[in-house]
Amino acid sequence: MAKENTHQFGILRSLFWPIHRSEVKKVISMLLLLFFLCICYNILRNLKDTIILTAKHSGAEVIPFIKVWGMLPAAFISTWFYTRLRRWFSKEAVFYVLVSCFLIYFLLFAFVLYPYSDRLHFDRLGDSLGAYLPKGFKGMIALIRNWTFTSFYIISELWAVLILTVLYWGFANDITKVGEAKRTYGLLNIGSNIAPILGGTLAITFSRGISAPFLLSATDQWSQTICKLILLVTVLGLCAMGL
Repeated sequence: MAKENTHQFGILRSLFWPIHRSEVKKVISMLLLLFFLCICYNILRNLKDTIILTAKHSGAEVIPFIKVWGMLPAAFISTWFYTRLRRWFSKEAVFYVLVSCFLIYFLLFAFVLYPYSDRLHFDRLGDSLGAYLPKGFKGMIALIRNWTFTSFYIISELWAVLILTVLYWGFANDITKVGEAKRTYGLLNIGSNIAPILGGTLAITFSRGISAPFLLSATDQWSQTICKLILLVTVLGLCAMGL
């Protein structure tokens, strides 16, 4: 197969761009789609860690509890929800539904849940649990106390599970033949590794270089940064849906 590709494309092209002209449109579209989705996840991953680690009465000890008591049940529930959607809708429609649900939640978090988190969090319950439970349960108490931040952490992680792993690669496997996959999946993997680099630069530029006085949280610099980054994720998600 390697000799065939080398003879067909040439040595350099077989290494860097083993794509036929008839496949260029599809491969570039898939690459752009993966770029948008990976950049979104890169922004969400950095944002969720910062939010949960800097929350009141929280720290790194809460992450193992979220992984076990938050992510594990959420993965089962989201998988069940996905299989139900696949019974009723096509894979394309499921992509639109799930991405829309994610984007709606992120907008709700940025403009409602986070600004009013002090009122929504279970501080009294957290204080009561802290008085009776051992110190080793501090992470579990923080998980319950800061439930809005916990939900954002879980939903952001589910973006990688549902959108990237299940939807994108399931879609790629459906429209790509085995022979094409051997030549194109390497390029897609390279693109998925480059996307976080560009995503970090884009997030810094968007959050620092663009002022947004129209935001309700303009007086709070960190809240405004969250709103701008979530708006960036929303735009990228809409672009992915357009592709």
